[in-house]
Amino acid sequence: MRRRLVGAALAAAVLLAGCGQGGSSSDEGGSVEKGGILKVGTVDYIDSLNPFIAIEGQSYNAMVMQYPQLVQYGPGIKIEGDWATDWSKSSDGLKWTFNLKPGVKWSDGKPLTAADAAWTGNTILKYADGPTSALAPALSNVKKFIAPDDDTLVIQYTDAVGNVLAQMEQFYILPEHVWSKYTGNDGKDIKTFQPEQDLPVVSGGAYFIDKFDKKGTTVYKPNPNFYGPESNTEAVALIYYTNSTSMIADLRAGTLDWIESVPANAAKALESEPGITVQSELGSQVDNITFNSNPVKPENRELLDPKVREALEYATNRQELIDVVYNGYAEPRANLISSQSGDWVNPAIKPLPYDPERANEILDSLGYKMRNGVRWAPATTGEYAQAAHPMSYEVIVPGSLNYNGERYFEIIKDSWADVGVKLTLKPGGDTGQAYALETAGGYTKFDIAVWDWVGYVDPDFMLSVMTKGQWYSWNDTGYNDPAYDAMYKEQSRTVDQEERRKLVWEMQAKLARERPYIHTVQEEIIMAFRDEWDGFYPQLGAYCKCYYTSPHLTQ
Repeated sequence: MRRRLVGAALAAAVLLAGCGQGGSSSDEGGSVEKGGILKVGTVDYIDSLNPFIAIEGQSYNAMVMQYPQLVQYGPGIKIEGDWATDWSKSSDGLKWTFNLKPGVKWSDGKPLTAADAAWTGNTILKYADGPTSALAPALSNVKKFIAPDDDTLVIQYTDAVGNVLAQMEQFYILPEHVWSKYTGNDGKDIKTFQPEQDLPVVSGGAYFIDKFDKKGTTVYKPNPNFYGPESNTEAVALIYYTNSTSMIADLRAGTLDWIESVPANAAKALESEPGITVQSELGSQVDNITFNSNPVKPENRELLDPKVREALEYATNRQELIDVVYNGYAEPRANLISSQSGDWVNPAIKPLPYDPERANEILDSLGYKMRNGVRWAPATTGEYAQAAHPMSYEVIVPGSLNYNGERYFEIIKDSWADVGVKLTLKPGGDTGQAYALETAGGYTKFDIAVWDWVGYVDPDFMLSVMTKGQWYSWNDTGYNDPAYDAMYKEQSRTVDQEERRKLVWEMQAKLARERPYIHTVQEEIIMAFRDEWDGFYPQLGAYCKCYYTSPHLTQ
């Protein structure tokens, strides 16, 4: 997804070690001070409360808080039961049985049963090639869901799968009595439902949303029917800011209690502020330069050439990006999969050094002649013939980035100009508007964008975004390679983890060779909170309900 809230490399190491505790500011247990309203500042927003169209990390955090999951990642980034108490699988791995906490209800008092989970899963499967495709990757190789009774859910698979629990963490269970009204028009109506227009949202999770304002304040209130640990606060108020300056000022003034993601240029100043704690660690967000990779794009087809992209990576000054845009709070990155995924990351994939001389050599060898400081692509013949034209391109820069996209663009523009490539900024608007620009005309209208990705611990989701099946859902490049799609399907049904790792590494190597993205940096996540509060799990945003239920007053 775009910008899952947090997720640390440290946490991944804990996962691989199989031990340890979560956030460094969280409590080890015992009684805590209850009450108060936790006021959270953000420059990211909830783009939708409909999980079939949501993109932003704040939206996915809202799904986790509102909807039951069979399992979730808990402290230490270890899988734990959410609604499920325990689970088992058949000897052939084709049937998984989840036992659920009994006698629970939705926030509106209606029974919450396994039938809701079965309906949700089967609906996603029914329309997986269309309206529900955004959630379909989590159900890869699932044949059907069965609810033999209110407290038991059975999932039948067509093939044994090696990452069932990691996939089920991404399965949000919806109230059938609310959502079943929106399955008409071959399922297309499900994308038209706007829960934010019918408050309070019917919830089975830790909170229900009582007030919603996309660019204002959204209020989470504890669900009295929640089956899990209760909230330590009376409510959580998520407050959207159009600029970080005002947000930082409100934290200093005590109007805010917690900033989930502090802008890098403000972090050092906050570290010396009395009464405020600042924490930073390597996160899971990987920022990138996105190339239109649709093999049938009609214009500027030279950008489809991996050698051109290789030259442009040599021309990309990652260190200047880190120093200027991120104030040092980032590391160079060349892989779609962040270091959070531990041993799933192919260690052979490393960033190319900044070397404009080498970039010029490659472009010279490919025949792109320099004229008055700008290279020209020669005329071509054949099905996609092009006239000779300058290597001059628009770059979509979304306005919803959590880093300074315009400054990021300017650095790339200047460094690429040194090798004869001219760039012009095209404002992308918000997330939905930027994605519409990328997908316009069947991924045929854009050339380059800048954006970011934040995935899960298991690499399946991030690998899925490159498939043809995710066109118009998660795929933002138009990448379309049947061989890659076949590799994705094979890894998803490979149970032996060593064999699956080999496939996952091969897929990463293929993407690294073809460069549908130039990945630039992996950001550090920086959070700040007032000392009146504690109990934070900073790496569990959009992973665990404890992200909001655990924080508590210290006095």
